[in-house]
Amino acid sequence: MSSTGSQIDQKLDEWGSRLFNVSTETLPRPRRSRNVGLSSAKFTSTGGRLSTPQARATYVRQKLQAMVRRAPQVMVKLVRAPKGMKGISNNLTYISRDGQLEIEDQDGQVIHGKDAVADLKAEWRDGGMPIAADSTMRDAFHLVLSMPTRTDPLSVQRAARDFVTREFAGFQYAMVLHTFETDPDPHPSPHPHVHLTVKAAGLDGIRLNPRKADLQRWREGFAEALREHGIEATTTSRIHRTTQERWKVQHLRDHTTQAKVLDRQKRVTDRPGKLREVMHHYEQVMRTLARSDRGEDRQLAADLVRYLREPGRTLAPERERRSDRER
Repeated sequence: MSSTGSQIDQKLDEWGSRLFNVSTETLPRPRRSRNVGLSSAKFTSTGGRLSTPQARATYVRQKLQAMVRRAPQVMVKLVRAPKGMKGISNNLTYISRDGQLEIEDQDGQVIHGKDAVADLKAEWRDGGMPIAADSTMRDAFHLVLSMPTRTDPLSVQRAARDFVTREFAGFQYAMVLHTFETDPDPHPSPHPHVHLTVKAAGLDGIRLNPRKADLQRWREGFAEALREHGIEATTTSRIHRTTQERWKVQHLRDHTTQAKVLDRQKRVTDRPGKLREVMHHYEQVMRTLARSDRGEDRQLAADLVRYLREPGRTLAPERERRSDRER
């Protein structure tokens, strides 16, 4: 790699990692400890695979390219935390539609029918760390992993299976695929999604206590699993999807020194501090890409300008998300 290319990657790592909260540390998946969160880091660790500036720069480029291509947004939502065995029992009945839909457990076994679900409940109650009927503790966590309408449901299910196997090894869990065609609910969601209920206490007695950083890592992990199954998917926070600013790119003849210089047309309106910070990071990332000697980088800078200037580009997806009630 040329020295110029290395400098571009370093700058892209510096500003892109801040933009997407990517950890610059070489960390494995965060280890769990008793009664603490899975991750206490400010940044989202993606593990050793992003341990170099070049790897993180590539990751930032992929995130930005997915944005300008308008790749479908992954949704991983922490719905509720059932307390006590009564709460878990109600939850397993709910996600399986009282045994009408198949549950898949951590061993890959398929549970179908009321009697089989009742056996599963007994196993959760007595196996591993026993659960009392009534409790004030969060004895399980219920997540929904969802993709937009027309996404292949079986690919969503396979990606969810791979993600859960990697992320929740050593925990009991139950996952159920809901689709518009198979869900017996009178008003099924059109979005294919997987309900995942994870027992809070692992087989080693260590408890889950998810934090915001963990939820973002779960989104990243599910999106990666979807891409492995041929489904284009990305994950960006709402502030990235709703940010708008006026930008322009000036084209110069001498592309070896300064192919495209990015200028921002300042707005006089005040913006919240977090939004100003995000826009500053975008500006630095786009300036870096615009000064690259790689044509694809300069094209990405121009694509980002158009993307960020597009009026009302997120209104419809946001309305769709607000109206969607995963059942």
